Amino acid sequence: MQGYVDDIRPVPTKERSSIGIVEITLGAGQTVRAVGAVYGLEHRISGEGFEALLFLDHYNQRIRVLEYEATDVDAMILAVRELAELNGFDKIICMASHDDWFTFLRAGYVLEAVIRHFHNGADAYVVSKFRSQERLTSGSLMEEILLIERIVHEPSDAEPVKDVDGFEIRLARRDDIPDLIALYTSIFESYPSPLIHESYLSTVFETDTLFAVCTLDGEIVAAASAELHHRDRAAELTDCATKKTARGRGLMTRLLTLLEGELLSRSYGCSYTMARGRSYGMNRVFCRMGYEFMGRLVNNCDIYGAYEDMNIWVKKLA
Repeated sequence: MQGYVDDIRPVPTKERSSIGIVEITLGAGQTVRAVGAVYGLEHRISGEGFEALLFLDHYNQRIRVLEYEATDVDAMILAVRELAELNGFDKIICMASHDDWFTFLRAGYVLEAVIRHFHNGADAYVVSKFRSQERLTSGSLMEEILLIERIVHEPSDAEPVKDVDGFEIRLARRDDIPDLIALYTSIFESYPSPLIHESYLSTVFETDTLFAVCTLDGEIVAAASAELHHRDRAAELTDCATKKTARGRGLMTRLLTLLEGELLSRSYGCSYTMARGRSYGMNRVFCRMGYEFMGRLVNNCDIYGAYEDMNIWVKKLA
């Protein structure tokens, strides 16, 4: 999920806190109580004709279906709906396959985006179920539509990636974690994942995420990451951040280009991103890098204390 900001501060929709005591219901009569900073938890469900890995996303009040196998998709949809009702979550998101996405539509889901080439070359259909009028309604939708119209009709030739004097672009190392946390903390007041927690970064650094950084005089001034979906050979480019003093120099394009090259070397076929709907800068960056606009996730995640729409941009790497 794309985090770069153009100094936009949306109006909060409601107060949500992940600090303290959080109760998450896993099923009828099954409740987990967690103490401390809680974003959510992974939970595997199964029944006759289906098995699915879910992320019960307390911070963003939603359920994400991370992966599933189902001969009875309707039964899985009902099971996920029950969990959403039990926890009071008002959005469900699933990357459905070509064979299944219309089954979700019959159950009241809407098609929000298509991530081309996501499932080992096959398209993923991002379907969502809204469970409240507040979550369904976006007050900035028309503004975002006009922004995309403007960007996609601008000259689309990619800008050449040039060396920038004094800056070093490289993959991040484990000893960069404290500086990464300092960068992200300085930019984001809140974030929809535990990006500013050292234990989280230490864990994802091992297997799930590649980070690229730009340094100036030894200080990290920009960073981006590729969240790896190993099973699908796809990656989400995310966690993009640049200090104000280093913006406007094409650093983010260079970081993303480095990550794309690394993904290609690992035989990943798809990269995509979720860019904030009202961020001209990041939407323009991905458009000029050859990504296709493929839809918008309404009120997808909480950034700066309010739900925001996220634009989907997709690129075939191989």
